[in-house]
Parts: sequence; C-alpha cells; structure tokens
Amino acid sequence: MKPLSPVDAIGPAFSRMRTILLPPGALPGQPAQFRFWFFLRIVVVAGLTNPSLIYGFCIMAMEGVFFGLAGLGAGLRGLHGQHTGFAPSGFAGLMVGFFAVAALIALAVWLLLTWLWSRLRFTLFDLVVYEHGRVGLAWSRYSRPAWRFLGLVILVSLAFLLLASVTIGPMFLHLIVLMRGMTPQQINSDPFLMMSHIFPIYGMIFAMAILAGLVGAVMTDFLLPPMAIEDAPLESAFARFFRLLGSRFWTVALYLLLRFVLQLGLGWVGGMVVIIVLFIAGGGGVAGGFVLYRSLWHLGGGAAAIFILYCVVAGLALIAFYLLTMMVLYGLVMVFIQSYAAYFFGSHYPELGNRLEPGAPTPVPFAGPPAPAAPIAPPIPELPPIW
Repeated sequence: MKPLSPVDAIGPAFSRMRTILLPPGALPGQPAQFRFWFFLRIVVVAGLTNPSLIYGFCIMAMEGVFFGLAGLGAGLRGLHGQHTGFAPSGFAGLMVGFFAVAALIALAVWLLLTWLWSRLRFTLFDLVVYEHGRVGLAWSRYSRPAWRFLGLVILVSLAFLLLASVTIGPMFLHLIVLMRGMTPQQINSDPFLMMSHIFPIYGMIFAMAILAGLVGAVMTDFLLPPMAIEDAPLESAFARFFRLLGSRFWTVALYLLLRFVLQLGLGWVGGMVVIIVLFIAGGGGVAGGFVLYRSLWHLGGGAAAIFILYCVVAGLALIAFYLLTMMVLYGLVMVFIQSYAAYFFGSHYPELGNRLEPGAPTPVPFAGPPAPAAPIAPPIPELPPIW
C-alpha cells in the first residue's frame, strides 16, 4: 500500500464506509440488497464510540446521582428541622457520607462507560479493517489490549484533571471568592466585572476540549492499531507514533486538522438533514393531530381519549425517530472517521496497510533508527465476509 496524503485518504475512506454499511451483492455487478438490521447494528456500535455521546451519557448519569442525593439530603434537612434531637454535627457528617457515596457511584459509572468505549473502539476498528460484519466476533477478539487501552485512558484523564485543577481551578476559586464578597445589587450594577472572570474560564475550557480531542485522536488513530494488530505494548505503540511524527510532522498535523474538519463538517451537515427531516415529520404529525382534534374533540370522552392517545403515541414516536436518526448520524460519521484513520495510518504502517489492501506495495520505512522489535501476537485469522 503506497503512502497516502491526508487528502488522498478521503476517497478510499468513503469507499470503505460504503462497502461496510452496504455490502456488495453475492455476484459481481449484482446490486447490494439493503439489510436494515445489519446496517443499524453497525451504526449503533460505531455511534457509541463517539466520545461526545458516551461521555454525555456519563455526565447525565453523574448529574442524576448528585441531584438525587442532593434531594435526599434536602429531605433529611427538613426532617432535622422537625426533630431537634438530631445534632447538626451528625447531619453534616451524614451529608458528607452521602456525597462520598455519590462520588463513588459517579466514578463507577465513568469507569464502566470508559471501559465500554475502549472495547467498542477495538470492535469498530476490527469491523472496518476486516469487513466481516460480525459484531460479536469483533468484540471478543480484544479483551487484553482493551484493558491496556483503558489504563491509558484513565492516565490521560487524570492528567487532564490535574491540568484543569492547575489552570481552571484558581480562576474558579477566585470567582467564588469575588461573588461571596459582593451583593446581588453590586453584581447587577457591574456585569462586566463578572464577565471578565467568567470568559477566561470558558476560554480555558474550550482550549482543554480542543486538546482533549487532539489527544483522543492520536490515541485512537495511531496507538490503538498496533495494539489491536500486534498486541503491542504501549511503549511500542508510542515509539511508532513518534517515529512517524518525527519523519512526517506536517503530514500528521494536516491529517489531524482534516480529521477535525471532516468530523465537524459531516456532523453539521448531517445534523441539518436530521433537523429538516424531523421538521417535516413533526409538521405531518401536527397536521394529523389538528385533523383529529377538529374531528373528535367535540364528540365526547371516548373520542377525546383517542385524540390524547394519538398525541402521546405521536410524541413518543417522534422522540424515538429523533434518537434513531441521531444514532445513525453518529454511526455514519464514526465509520467514516475510522476508515479515514485506517487508510492514512495504514499507508505508513505496513501491518495495517496489508490488511486493508492485501498484496499492495509496502510503504517506504520511516526515517530514523528503527525501534526495538515488539513481540508479535499470532495473526488474527481472516474470515470470509458475511455478505
């Protein structure tokens, strides 16, 4: 497989995405038969590898735990107000215990979702590279490297937490101290004073988000493939990436920039399509509801109940349709991004390139001294596609 520039890898990535989601017919030239459940299974797996989606679930779960325990604490505080025999120190200790439990539950939820995300990243990589379409098989192949990758994700997350506490933490504490020393009238009379402290915090959060996306792209696109193909240790995967970065720095930088632009652009375009489709579907539902209202509402309780049932079913159907279309959108974008990453890195990494295009020319080796050879795991047996 010859080396590809970041621009040259876009075309093959779209072709591979189409082959994965719409497999060819059994005979050459035969049109492919669309299989909805096969398509949905692949895009759901791919969609769950989107960091914004799975970490959004994590944040929602954490918020639910904290708000639930906060409500419980408020209820206990009300009981404390009714029963004065309950000591304030005991109430404070109980609240500390509740929030400690909330922190442990939130940590457990985060670890579970992070492990799921790590395992699904290997699953999507396998589906894209080997094109066999078997989700269960792709899931079962990577237990050991997925645990190592999870350890890497945890270390990187701790590093970002430390970085945020050093950079954002002091600004946030300064804002809290400032607000405690001001009355609501002072805050309202000079809103620029508050904004001058809030905007830098937002700027740092935005910069941290960009850095997190860059680090995540390096981990999934350059460190994960050697771990999946060769069962390579982390130091070997890092050494391979830094050799590539040292020899083709601007090529890698352009790839990361294009990857971000393509993912953002496809997400925005797809999101606009989803909004238009939902607007049309919602308009049709509203029109049907208007007709039913004019026809049934004045006929009595039974007819009105039918109209109310229609509103409930139509609302639930619209929500389900929205969730389905968003999952399909996330899945399509992630299948393309994984295909794009595989073709770009595979054109500079022979073990991956030979699996994408067997028998293709081997790329030119990296410049610089070769790294120590890593132990090679037994090759994964090739399976015929299910289509």
